[in-house]
Amino acid sequence: MNEEQIVISEKEERRQEIERIINPDNCQVIRKELFASLRDPAVTIRNGNITFNTACINDFDGVVYVKLLYDKDLRFLSVTECDENDKHALRWCVARTDKRKSRRMRCPEFTGPLYEQLGWSSKCRYKVLGYKIEFRGKTYFVFDLNVPQVFNEKPKKGEEQLDENGEVVEVDTRTGFYPDDIANTFGVPMAQYKKETEITDMDGYVEIAGFTGVKKE
Repeated sequence: MNEEQIVISEKEERRQEIERIINPDNCQVIRKELFASLRDPAVTIRNGNITFNTACINDFDGVVYVKLLYDKDLRFLSVTECDENDKHALRWCVARTDKRKSRRMRCPEFTGPLYEQLGWSSKCRYKVLGYKIEFRGKTYFVFDLNVPQVFNEKPKKGEEQLDENGEVVEVDTRTGFYPDDIANTFGVPMAQYKKETEITDMDGYVEIAGFTGVKKE
């Protein structure tokens, strides 16, 4: 047996060994969020408005009016196309003859309760990736609010933090970070991943109009 044959034999033995011991069910599925780019559909939620990015607008080719849905149990925000005359139609982009671009949608009556429910800080904005799915013949973007990338907002005048010399501390508003329960893990166990990706019913969703009702004491 020559040297080349020995190398091939050793590789084959190692392949067989790995084949015997590997079990994908014992693995973590690495979060896509850790590899996110500007080309990925995403929504940015501020305490007062939301904005869908250009990738999101372009991927829903020709769509100008959408309807937002919210599942408060799963903490999923979903968007789907709707007719302009739909009761809850929202214009999510600026549409021109040559191009369309994202539009900041002012909605403090929605983001206020949402921030409170999710325990988010009013001093931060949150960016969430979108996943395009088909459900009963209709296309949705679903945003998992459990996995947000967090960015500090620039403090308002008079609310700046001061250092020991009384100088204003500069706040980094461009670098995002993840909550501790996400930052300290690569992903989720396979069993949890399979459970999360089983979309069997949309009955858990309510239209945003239903979420922003009169606040009870």
